[in-house]
Amino acid sequence: MKYNVIWLCLMVLFLGNGLNIQEEQMTLQTDKQMRKVQHIKLNEKVVNVKDSQDFYKFVAINQKRLFENEFIQKSSASENLRLHNFKNIQYTADIGIGQSGNVFKVVLDTGSANLWIDSNRCTEPGCLRHKQYKHEESHSFLPLNQELTVEFGSGELKGLVNSDTIYFGDITLPRQNLAEITSENGIIFKSLDFDGILGLAYPQMAPKNFNPVFDNMIQQRSLEKNEFAFYFAKDPNDITHSEFTLGGYNQAHVDGEINYHNVIDKYYWMIKADSILVGGQDIGLCDDGSCKLIVDTGTSIMSGPMDDVGTLLRNLNVKDHCQEIKSLPTITFKIDGIDYTLEPEEYVKPTNNDNSAFAEMNTSEDQSMVEVNSWDCIASFIPLDIQQPQGPAWILGDVFLRKYYSIYDRDNDRVGFAKSK
Repeated sequence: MKYNVIWLCLMVLFLGNGLNIQEEQMTLQTDKQMRKVQHIKLNEKVVNVKDSQDFYKFVAINQKRLFENEFIQKSSASENLRLHNFKNIQYTADIGIGQSGNVFKVVLDTGSANLWIDSNRCTEPGCLRHKQYKHEESHSFLPLNQELTVEFGSGELKGLVNSDTIYFGDITLPRQNLAEITSENGIIFKSLDFDGILGLAYPQMAPKNFNPVFDNMIQQRSLEKNEFAFYFAKDPNDITHSEFTLGGYNQAHVDGEINYHNVIDKYYWMIKADSILVGGQDIGLCDDGSCKLIVDTGTSIMSGPMDDVGTLLRNLNVKDHCQEIKSLPTITFKIDGIDYTLEPEEYVKPTNNDNSAFAEMNTSEDQSMVEVNSWDCIASFIPLDIQQPQGPAWILGDVFLRKYYSIYDRDNDRVGFAKSK
């Protein structure tokens, strides 16, 4: 399981199980002329006021407890929260299933490894508000009928693993494993504006015999290079648009030098930071002289171990500087001697433009919101304890990835960063 946590409030990371029958994979394409580089436009949508309200409430509640004098780190998984789809911009890509014109909107998630899709096998309200995959209408559908269940603190997800042909850009993938959602209890899908998740993490994260989409491409030699890259536009009105590149990267989005960092655990796209600096100073956020960092396009903001995020937020004291955000210190992730710095206006989210959201919060039965209702801004960090052996670790989500163009290189097991342009 990805973070072994409760990720409540919207899209949890959809881990799955499945089958991959190797002998059913199509014959490898050996002609290099068939290998491609695909530049795929990502759809962008600004979240609505209700989502903004939930975002502020979720982050504020989880930050407030870190300021309490006697907050105690708990080992229970129910204390580990994940935010998956609260963004100022929501990014999705289109894929075809069964036929190229049968299009579904999916989140491209480097923090999970499986393909989940809403299906007409699910009749619950959270499923019915989305486009649903209808296996009976596909001539390329192959039943595998492996049942799976994933439990979350906010609900339970059930599904069936089968296979069908996937169309992604100009690439066709026959017999691709996918998990059809059959039951969704809780709030997992109710507020989401996409139809599924396409995981791009390492296959070790996937259950035994489930062949992830990108690994299917590798096996079929579909790409010029076995790598992909993300450009996230900061503004949905940006005429360059957000973009996902398969088989390479787009130099047009790279400002300056690309620096590569080796993956240290072929499960997540995990790299190692030398230190995390606040205003250029080391305040002890990395134990033993280094921190694990997970690069995750499916996470909206940033997270870190509970104790360390508490230390960070108490040092920042963001809520007392909302009228002068630029006076706050920078936050720098030093990786292999390279500084990746976030300015305060990049990691602080103003909330005072959404008074309607906070007005509604005041009616909440949750008394912990009484104080945070008056906050005019919130730092984009939440506490999250990732269990060993992958944890403890920090997550670099879209807040970081909007500033830094990211390249994911499976041929050399490394992640590249460059300033976006």
